[in-house]
Amino acid sequence: MAYKNYDRETYLNNFREIMRLKPQIEKYIDDAFEKGVDNLVMAGVGGSISIMMPMEYFAKKRTAMPIYMENAAEFVLGINKAVTKKSLVVLYSESGTTKEAIAAAKYCKERGIPTIGVSGNEEAPLQDLLTYPIVCGAGDELSCDGDHMKLFLIVSAVLHKNGDMEDYDEFIENLEKLPEALADIKEKVDEEAKAYAYQIKDETYHMLVGSGNLWGSTYCFAMCYLEEMQWIRTKSIQSPEFFHGTLELLEEDTSIMIFKGEDETRMLTERVENFAKKISKKVKVIDTKDYEAKGISQKYRGDFSPAFLEAYLGRLTAHLEDATGHSLDIRRYYRVMDY
Repeated sequence: MAYKNYDRETYLNNFREIMRLKPQIEKYIDDAFEKGVDNLVMAGVGGSISIMMPMEYFAKKRTAMPIYMENAAEFVLGINKAVTKKSLVVLYSESGTTKEAIAAAKYCKERGIPTIGVSGNEEAPLQDLLTYPIVCGAGDELSCDGDHMKLFLIVSAVLHKNGDMEDYDEFIENLEKLPEALADIKEKVDEEAKAYAYQIKDETYHMLVGSGNLWGSTYCFAMCYLEEMQWIRTKSIQSPEFFHGTLELLEEDTSIMIFKGEDETRMLTERVENFAKKISKKVKVIDTKDYEAKGISQKYRGDFSPAFLEAYLGRLTAHLEDATGHSLDIRRYYRVMDY
């Protein structure tokens, strides 16, 4: 069966390329720890900070080492005094040209703060500024599961080297199996995602709710895919914050997407779901528990829930482009105007 913007073998080959980064990343992390690492900093903006959010959650569950999530534009203002030459700063820019990421890399280089980062082009400006540069453009063009996989390799290697991940080898074995599971999910949900895309094609406003390690994907889908690529107004809100303001905007005809994962915060999202179904007739719940994910240990399903969600959202995005007739590539201002 043919799928829009997706071919299984191409997808799996891309993820095999990502997994081949493991020895290089481990070597980089070994070198960084030989020089001393007191804390881990993840600095991004827009899409890049959203894909880092699940990694912050993943790390904080496993280590007492300080983990800092920083907006790259604010990072260069020097507000966080815990960032020193003993920090390891993670940067990410698919193009390697994101202004905020480049500024953050320059800031670190000038101060002797080590950086490890990913971009898809070895000639990108970002690469020359990084202490530990990684070049890999492989992934899925309409979802962030490939980005998550690259960051999982970096963050798990840091945790392992810091003595916080005795199950590192087991985790990596499951990570290697993840692409097959994601491909299965993409193919299973494709028709349902297409139907939902056409169902919401004329909606002008959506609420999007998620919690825990799904918050990054919730924010990213609202901000990057619906707002930037489709020019559709959204309100993205964390599940525990929904009941402090946003609930008053929910009406019978309000479209609300609720993303349920498999981490400790699931009950917080269920609370929103139970309330929303009493008010709105346009509630869409995407629950990662519904996806089989063959080969993935139950132990890691919660960690991989963001990737499971991305598998669905990638298919929804592909079909939403056709349903709305609005190209995903059109921009009015982003990288068009000088701002």
